[in-house]
Amino acid sequence: MPKFNRAHFKANAKVFDKQCAWCGTEFFASRSQAQYCSSTCRGYASQARKGDELVPWPTPDPTIESLMSQVAFLKGQLTQAYKQIDELKAIIDSQNLIK
Repeated sequence: MPKFNRAHFKANAKVFDKQCAWCGTEFFASRSQAQYCSSTCRGYASQARKGDELVPWPTPDPTIESLMSQVAFLKGQLTQAYKQIDELKAIIDSQNLIK
């Protein structure tokens, strides 16, 4: 299983920031000579070396961490939108009271 987060390693471990030679995904490796993020990529690259055709690689699925960061971003956007709506309602109410 590829490790996309530095936190999966011990604090004093040597960790290398790498880019997969097959799919281009950035990952963390415990070996300096690691070339692929997973055994799947290693297998696809091996098949491509043996055959004439390149094996198609589907677009990578977003990781849970990236989805969680997107959810947090959208939650912040919603919070700001709700605050702006409340401010606009207060302005409209104050203008209606003045008239």
